Amino acid sequence: MKNTTALILVCLLFSLSIHSQNSFEKLWTVVEKYEAENLPKSALKIVEKIYSKSQKEVNSPQLIKALFYKSKYSLTLKEDAQLKVIHQFKHHIAKTKFPTKNVLENILANLYWQYFTQNRYKFYKRTNVASSSAISKGDFRTWDLNTLFKEIHHYFKASLKEEAALQKININAFSDILYLQKDYEIYGPTLYDFLAHNALIFYKSSETSVTRPSYKFTIDNPEFITNANRFSKLKISSKDSISLQLNALKVYQKLITFHYKEDHKKALAAIDIERLNFVKRNATFDNKEDLLLKTLEKNNKNYESNGLYAFEIAKILKEKAENYQNSNKEKDQFKNREALKICDAIKHKFPESFGAKKCAFLKAAILDRSLSISAEEYIPVNTNSRLLISYKNID
Repeated sequence: MKNTTALILVCLLFSLSIHSQNSFEKLWTVVEKYEAENLPKSALKIVEKIYSKSQKEVNSPQLIKALFYKSKYSLTLKEDAQLKVIHQFKHHIAKTKFPTKNVLENILANLYWQYFTQNRYKFYKRTNVASSSAISKGDFRTWDLNTLFKEIHHYFKASLKEEAALQKININAFSDILYLQKDYEIYGPTLYDFLAHNALIFYKSSETSVTRPSYKFTIDNPEFITNANRFSKLKISSKDSISLQLNALKVYQKLITFHYKEDHKKALAAIDIERLNFVKRNATFDNKEDLLLKTLEKNNKNYESNGLYAFEIAKILKEKAENYQNSNKEKDQFKNREALKICDAIKHKFPESFGAKKCAFLKAAILDRSLSISAEEYIPVNTNSRLLISYKNID
């Protein structure tokens, strides 16, 4: 029954998108014209018309798009706009159902997050409020950092509920209202992918000013950097339930489990590599780079998508070659040769693959020629001075 309901909703949203493309196209063209002319006030007036029209016609895609543009222009034009925009989103979230509700919750979480990034200095100066009565429940601008982050986490988590149903909705059903990069449907084919990646932008952030408990979650388990299949079966839990890193790993695990089950090789490789690099950046255990290399090498098989893993290996080898003097590891001096062999192998096996294209850029960077000469600024008369000559790929 749930599957049937999800399918009906997809068909409904898709048909609504086609209808809105016809009836709303002229209005959005005017909005684009005013935006190009840097006239946000005029653009906002047209968006208000679209908003009212979409409400009357119960057109969910256009309502979401209009709400987004209303928030965009209002934030630059109106006093107390942030508060009004947030309340408007909450009003519609209370009235709407899956999957429109999930999209609105995701956008609302993003609006909170954007407000924080634009006003970071205010929150850093503000002390944590122990009593909830000391802050206004309705006015998020008075909240401390912990309260705001809990609210962001709440809405991102809510937006990812009913994940199985979200994973059945093709992202193209929302193409009229979402800005999607080229080939996004290959690496993020569903609405769940889109919402989860938005949440990951928040969870992967390196904000460290949130008060953490004594049982703070840390990425201290080498199993977190193991292969996709093994990682998907790990039990990831902690008393520190609102830890950003903990929730990032949980979202990665759900995405990897989903794409592994559905055999989405390209989507799986892309999200798995993102997870591995995230763990490497934030892990507290030793030898994380060596463990990462072992995991990447295990995935270097005869699939086109595995060219992405090979590229990551080549990139690490290039970094080792560039830093061998700092690390005092003479054996790393010629790692670029190994990196070039990997790049050439991928280009030979899968010449049109994304991995081959990335390897081509890496190979060009390795073979790039450079020469620089630095001299002392002030040199005494009749005195020898030294030059620093740095060169690459030049005799």
